[in-house]
Amino acid sequence: MSLTSEQRAATIREFRENMALLGLTADQIGADFGVSGAIITNIIELRSGVLEYPWIVRGYLLDKVAAEGVNPIPFSALRGDPHGYWFLDDRIIDANRLN
Repeated sequence: MSLTSEQRAATIREFRENMALLGLTADQIGADFGVSGAIITNIIELRSGVLEYPWIVRGYLLDKVAAEGVNPIPFSALRGDPHGYWFLDDRIIDANRLN
């Protein structure tokens, strides 16, 4: 799935807004996944080259906001269950790992 430039900009903004809502930095998220903050930044800026990685970080953020009891900023393009998208590899998403 290709995103339009507007969808890309919105998705990047939505990642940043959810991170701000939780008070999380890329370095903190990276620590939870065992990767650098630079890798997280590439993912949330949709530059990782792995389609599944933004979905993994999205799931992480949605789990965090649910645990905090706050309402997330909705993702306009990354929505629904990623397992329902034919172009995503369920094995990568289910592994919940970033490399």
